[in-house]
Amino acid sequence: MNRLPLFLFLISFFSLIPEGIAQKLTGKKVERLFSGSALMQEHFVGFMLEDEMGKVIYSQNEDVHFVPASNTKIFTLYTALHILGDSIPAFRYEISGDSLIIWGTGDPSFLHPELDNGKVYDFLKHTPYKLFLADQPALEFEPSYWRSDLGHFPIYANTMRAKYSLQGVLEISPKPMGFFLKADSSMVTDKFDILRSKTDNTLLYPSLLTVPEDFDDKVPFPMDLERSRFLLSDTLKKEVGLVKRVKKSTLQTYYSIPTDSLYKHMMLPSDNFLAEQLLILCSAALGDTLDPKITIKFAQKNLFEGLKHKPVWEDGSGLSRYNLFTPRTVLEILNRVEVLVGDKNKLRGFFPAGGLSGTLKSAYELDDGKAFVWAKTGSLRNMHLQSGWIDTKKGKTYRFVFMNNNFVRPTPEVRKEMVRIMTTIHEKY
Repeated sequence: MNRLPLFLFLISFFSLIPEGIAQKLTGKKVERLFSGSALMQEHFVGFMLEDEMGKVIYSQNEDVHFVPASNTKIFTLYTALHILGDSIPAFRYEISGDSLIIWGTGDPSFLHPELDNGKVYDFLKHTPYKLFLADQPALEFEPSYWRSDLGHFPIYANTMRAKYSLQGVLEISPKPMGFFLKADSSMVTDKFDILRSKTDNTLLYPSLLTVPEDFDDKVPFPMDLERSRFLLSDTLKKEVGLVKRVKKSTLQTYYSIPTDSLYKHMMLPSDNFLAEQLLILCSAALGDTLDPKITIKFAQKNLFEGLKHKPVWEDGSGLSRYNLFTPRTVLEILNRVEVLVGDKNKLRGFFPAGGLSGTLKSAYELDDGKAFVWAKTGSLRNMHLQSGWIDTKKGKTYRFVFMNNNFVRPTPEVRKEMVRIMTTIHEKY
């Protein structure tokens, strides 16, 4: 029997199939996307792609440790989902005689410009009791220009806004922070800026330079319980004291905002301050001492069972280069977050959507007005990552982890190539 005509017919038939028609996704096809990319051969790349049934389609360097940058926030979210309920504990308190004594829990939402719902303010403003903040052991942290100072009782996100006013001077919000702002004649600089003092809790600006008309900056300010007391007193327009008090086991808890709201504001813009405060909130729920390290130790002991590689986890935000996760570990935590959240739409609401929201708003193009990637990004110098979910034109959903470390190109070039690879997977499969 002559099979040549049939063979020629099949060749002709498949050659007529439009290139854009969805094809079957295989590991070899994904591997070719990477091997055919000159840029992806220049640095350390980890990648995993898994279907909804848990089958790994393709992986490379899946068991090698990478610095995860802000992919660390996926682990912070996972831990908080286990420990916190549906509302954020604003503070714990007791009423003693004519006094209301408050122990901060690290809730960052109070007077936060995007989070505060007014509930805590109204409670404290209208209480008939005298107000006191209970003294607590100082939080240990390294001051950073990349996030606000951590605090037991954050207020205004521990951040001051300073901008040019029509009078040519600085306009400060919250206004009482102006008390800690000082002109410094010893600052030698060509650019007007506000910096924290290295010797005390003041904020300094160069007295020899005028305020530029376009100056508008958010400045993290030094924070401790005394600063919280000072700002709280000014905000409420009533006296607030600071008192040493033994914490009783019978304290009541006052709640502020829904936890989902805090999670979204941490994940979408990748807010480092909120990530660290979340770990502090979790430590407050676990015991009497506020310390993010307590939360991390709890997670290491109780929440990572079954992982092939337990994460080397140092902070909540991912600013530390001591964090080390493998792609396999990140993928497994994505799986567990998916199970904990349960609802697909709710889950995707916690992650930046390509072309629509958060840190992926300008990275991807929309497909017929819809996003097809939902992922947490991570960026440090010489590092860029994305981990989350991708929908394809064939109607499939895949989990993925895409980790790039130690590249020397500008980050936008690496991001563009990541987007090209993921968009190809969306378009073809």
